[in-house]
Amino acid sequence: MRRHGFAEKDADPKDVYQNMKALLLSEGFKVTSEDAKENYWDLHARKASTERIVLGRVRDVDAIVAGSKGKFEVQLHAGIWGRDLALPAIEGLVTLGAATAAELHSGHQFEERLWEQVVHKIDPSLKICQQDGLLFNTDQDFSKHMQMHEQQQAAQGSMMNQMMMFGMMGGLGMGMMGGGLWI
Repeated sequence: MRRHGFAEKDADPKDVYQNMKALLLSEGFKVTSEDAKENYWDLHARKASTERIVLGRVRDVDAIVAGSKGKFEVQLHAGIWGRDLALPAIEGLVTLGAATAAELHSGHQFEERLWEQVVHKIDPSLKICQQDGLLFNTDQDFSKHMQMHEQQQAAQGSMMNQMMMFGMMGGLGMGMMGGGLWI
């Protein structure tokens, strides 16, 4: 799910919502429910077919825009994230996990692409982190954030190496004791 608040942007949230709706319709989705109240717009769109289920493609999108000009929030949820997990999990059991893995990947890619289009319509100067969807106003802030990701990845890689080393040593010790080698 992508979620971000926008402040001091010269965009009307109703226009942002209409843009999101138009993007979904252009992708072949059908709006199955739509709710609009004062300063709140919510829609659920669906694209379903046997092919989409078998190939593990995005079937559902939820979009919410709330707030007023100058201060509003946008939420976007595509694919099977969260509440839609049960059906793909069952499908995954039937197809040995292929449908679930494909749908997770497809949903994430679609959500990233749609999020990028929505954000750049609001403010083309914003930088988007492809790893977590966070937005940045400056190149400097974006670079700092990316360095944090690199540090996290390096730390995770180091920890995995240590765990593998300890696992190998533990396995060797157990093998020696189990094989009757006593010192």
